[in-house]
Amino acid sequence: MVGKYEGETKEYIQNQLEEDIANDQISLKEFIDPFTGKPVKPGK
Repeated sequence: MVGKYEGETKEYIQNQLEEDIANDQISLKEFIDPFTGKPVKPGK
């Protein structure tokens, strides 16, 4: 990318990648409770 908005474009893409990673983390299904180490019951 070359031009007037190269910096803004790179920053925008980086922000989008960070948001995508955060959204992926939120939508992960936990099969083991991270606090107790016990399996999670279906429906929770």
